Amino acid sequence: MTTPGDHLPERDALAAEYVLGTLPLADRQAAEALIAADPGFAQIVAQWQARLAPLDDDYQEITPPKAVLGKLEARLFPAPTRIRRNWLAALFGGLAMAAAIFLAVIYLPVLIAPGDIVATLTGENQPLTVTATYAGDSGRLTVTRSAGPAAATGKDYELWIIPEGQTAISLGLLRDQALVAEISALPPGTTLAVTLEPAGGAPGGVATGPILVAAVIGK
Repeated sequence: MTTPGDHLPERDALAAEYVLGTLPLADRQAAEALIAADPGFAQIVAQWQARLAPLDDDYQEITPPKAVLGKLEARLFPAPTRIRRNWLAALFGGLAMAAAIFLAVIYLPVLIAPGDIVATLTGENQPLTVTATYAGDSGRLTVTRSAGPAAATGKDYELWIIPEGQTAISLGLLRDQALVAEISALPPGTTLAVTLEPAGGAPGGVATGPILVAAVIGK
C-alpha cells in the first residue's frame, strides 16, 4: 500500500527513469537499493512498469545483420590511405557536421516526454549498456551508462555519432554522469557507438579502440 507521501514528484521521476533505463549507473544502483528497502517506492516502480509496458508493443526486437559491425568499424576506423587522399573532403565534411552539432556536457536528470526517441546501445557478450534519449523539440541528446563497469584505469569510454554514409564524430567521453549534446538534426540511419579509448579520448579525434556497444537512433 502506498501513502500520499510516496508519490512525491522526485520519487515518481526516479521510478519512471529507473523503468525507462535512463538513470546513470550510480543512480540506478541507488534506486535498486531503495526498491529493496522501501515497499512504497517498489510499488511506484511496479506502477510505472505497468504504465509503460504498452510501449513495448510498438517495437519488436531486431538482431542487426553481421555486416553492420563491419560498416561501423569502417566509419570509425577509416583506412589511412583513404584519409590522405580525401583529407579535404573529410575536413569540410567534418566542419559541416560540427556546425550542425553544438556539444555541451551537463549533468541533468533525464525526463522522457512524448515524442522522445530512446535507444539502448548494446553489444554481443558485452556487460556495458548505454541508454540514449533524443528530445526532438529541443534537440537535446542525453546519453548515460546504465549498466556495466566503468572504464579501466588509463582508459575512457568515448561516444561517437555516425550519420549514415559519413565519418564518425566524437561527442565526448562517457563517464559516470550523463553526457548531453545539443544536436540540430538527427537524420534517419544515424548511429551512436561507444569505443574504448586511451584516457582523455581518441588521439586526433579518430577512434582507435574496439566498438563496445552501438545502436541506430535516427528514425
